[in-house]
Amino acid sequence: MGFKDIIKTFWKKQSNQSQQLIKEIPVFKRKNRTPLSIEYKIQINASELTSNQETINQITASMIKHNQIKRNYAGKRDEDLKNYKEKVYKYESYSTKDVKLIPNEANRLDIYLNSIFLGKLPKNYTSNTIHYLQSTVIMAFAYIKGGPYKYFNQKTQSVVKEADPFDISIYIQFS
Repeated sequence: MGFKDIIKTFWKKQSNQSQQLIKEIPVFKRKNRTPLSIEYKIQINASELTSNQETINQITASMIKHNQIKRNYAGKRDEDLKNYKEKVYKYESYSTKDVKLIPNEANRLDIYLNSIFLGKLPKNYTSNTIHYLQSTVIMAFAYIKGGPYKYFNQKTQSVVKEADPFDISIYIQFS
């Protein structure tokens, strides 16, 4: 028996053993497999945390720069806008998971988006948030709101471009 035949025999034997092992192990074990439930959640806008529009614009610029998808206007073309009655924002599908809650010395939580300080979490959320930070799994993300948008003007039968001030919608969830 040559070297190639030895390798083929070995490979075939290993493949058969692997297939048998896969058949015997269940894909999902039922015990201890309960889904996580949402214990506490917060939705807040950046404009509720700071009145400094320049800070919001700086964070938004960072989110736009670091977004991998670059799907402007939610992937809609100008001709697609005829079917929509609402504004379609250029950056509405841009988001970040770089949301950090950092305790400070005044028993409050500072919120950072893309490593830029946004503001302090309002007091009415702080005690619950600190409690759940210590005992659950956190998931947080933020989406861009506002900015340049397009809409289809029925009267002129054309696409119109305008802009609103940027804002950021922040979601924090504890499971």
